[in-house]
Amino acid sequence: MQAINECCKKVKKDYLKFFKKEKIFNKSNVRKMNNLKNFYAPISFWINNKCKKKGNTLILGLSGSQGSGKTTTGNILKLILKKFFKKNVFVISIDDFYKTLKARNTLSKNKHLLFQTRGVPATHDINLVRNFFSLIKKKKFKKIKLPKFSK
Repeated sequence: MQAINECCKKVKKDYLKFFKKEKIFNKSNVRKMNNLKNFYAPISFWINNKCKKKGNTLILGLSGSQGSGKTTTGNILKLILKKFFKKNVFVISIDDFYKTLKARNTLSKNKHLLFQTRGVPATHDINLVRNFFSLIKKKKFKKIKLPKFSK
């Protein structure tokens, strides 16, 4: 428990600043700190232990419905893992792998109008996903370009 308290103390300022930056005001600071102590910090310790055991790149996935907090959770875990555990971390979203608007428009003309929107089956660039995960699983790389979807 002492390690959890040390972690919370070290990341508190950046953690609370994250909520302000993201304009997340729906919880009191007391509740946010309780979430840090009882949820985010313990999960971060678990992730750190998995990294130690695995010894190389660890890939974690979060799933949930739209708006459930996957990106927020991923970014909070990233903050803790970088600040307290000194881990190199990046967060990527399935949204970052959508086909381009041009490609989706072509699909919508040839297949169905729904392809103009994001989220329906076949709107993700599967080759981009495969290539991305293949690259990050390699043990030695200095830089990698992360895809970032723009609405």
